[in-house]
Amino acid sequence: MRIKFNPEIRELLDLVRSEVDADQDLFVVGGAIRDGLLGRDVHDLDFVMPKDPTPLARRLAKKMGVNYYVLDDERHTARVLYYLPDGRTSPLDFVQFTGDDLEQDLRNRDFTVNAMAVSVQDLDNLIDPLDGREDLAAGLIRHCSAHALLDDPVRVLRGVRLALQFNFRYAEDLPEMMREASKHINKTSYERQRDEFFKILEGPRPADGMRYCQQFDIFATMIPCLQDQLLIPASPPHELPLFDHTLEVVRQYAFMLDNLTSARLENEDDPRWLEKLITDLGVFADRLLEYHQEEITLGRTKRGLALLGALLHDAGKPSTMELGDDGNLHYYGHAEIGSELAYHTAKRLQLSNAESDWVRTLVENHMQLIPMARVETPPDRRAVYHFFEQVGEVGVAIALHYLADTLATYQDQLAQHKWAQTTQTVRRLLEGWFEERYTIVSPALLLNGDDLQMMFGLQPGKRIGQMLRMLEEAQASGEVETQEAAIAFIKSRL
Repeated sequence: MRIKFNPEIRELLDLVRSEVDADQDLFVVGGAIRDGLLGRDVHDLDFVMPKDPTPLARRLAKKMGVNYYVLDDERHTARVLYYLPDGRTSPLDFVQFTGDDLEQDLRNRDFTVNAMAVSVQDLDNLIDPLDGREDLAAGLIRHCSAHALLDDPVRVLRGVRLALQFNFRYAEDLPEMMREASKHINKTSYERQRDEFFKILEGPRPADGMRYCQQFDIFATMIPCLQDQLLIPASPPHELPLFDHTLEVVRQYAFMLDNLTSARLENEDDPRWLEKLITDLGVFADRLLEYHQEEITLGRTKRGLALLGALLHDAGKPSTMELGDDGNLHYYGHAEIGSELAYHTAKRLQLSNAESDWVRTLVENHMQLIPMARVETPPDRRAVYHFFEQVGEVGVAIALHYLADTLATYQDQLAQHKWAQTTQTVRRLLEGWFEERYTIVSPALLLNGDDLQMMFGLQPGKRIGQMLRMLEEAQASGEVETQEAAIAFIKSRL
């Protein structure tokens, strides 16, 4: 197992080396070494050295013609933002040793697979005091020390992420250490918790990641409202207990989106509903991929927000649960209660106001498609207009969520005709958003406020706004299609 750096990184390391004095030690550490040994592309580089690296970072940034930032004065941490030829950013982070020498710095790290280094002067000589290369080859996540996780409890989330990212298993004593350390996550910054948590949501097998978070008691500290779901059993039409249902919605959303955007069937073992999904919605694959890759706030995608919404969509059920006369459990008003819990959770994780509102809108309206999907015919233009008028662009994620929620609810009991009605409902909504947005969702008005004042003698005020909203709905529904019809429509309403 040799370190294989892609050509762009080799070139970048040559450039860094040219700025290092002959008597100066500088080492590449952490994830870049791990990924290089695995033959994966390396994007970010972390460097450590015995003294304050800020002067080196400043010189390097000047030579490259890019910006650098001091991230932490106390720990002497600096970042140089380098741009790769394909336009991606490659952060170069420079840190002073967290100890007296390199070996102590490596022993102070989280997991052995992240505790390897090479000197920039000798990229082929691996420095590996904790046998990280052996653990890497064995697919094992092992802690660097007995206090590694307690030193920084956010490392528990990182351990979950690494296990999923590389399909690794945990060392025998690690899960218990992770459970103990997770009790202290609230002593770390919410921003760091958020960043690691979203890497899990946006990475491979997010539902398994959420299961790990529950097993390691992370939710008890980070998202306590999820803990209340653990004791709620299955109740018709749900085939799974509540918490299992929640994770299944996360799993189905991610699985469905991944397969939709690949627009093909993977193998014979694919579930029977997938072919119908791709047949009905595959035409939107590229646009759905683009939509979920968009960022409301830099660094977090709508895919991550949609999966957070899926995780929180039933957060209001425990507090609204009641046993009905039919012997089943009911949760009247749970979407409204859950939306506030979701907003509070998003703000606690230091999401922006726009992101928090986005997640709240998804949770509050995640049941809006139920009446549409109960009828044999797809929703008409007026229904599509009203849906997006209420939820805006979050409606795309709500539509995908409804598919995932349906799959998670009925499991193997999902009837073919019900799934067909569900996919045709979602198809009509996606057509409205992606193909007819400026006809149905937000049509360009045939008359404006000045026209209403001039033609009908209306005075500026609320009544003009009411007339224009009525006209917009009439245009969206297809009732009004020409300016002459718009004039007649306003005249009839006056």
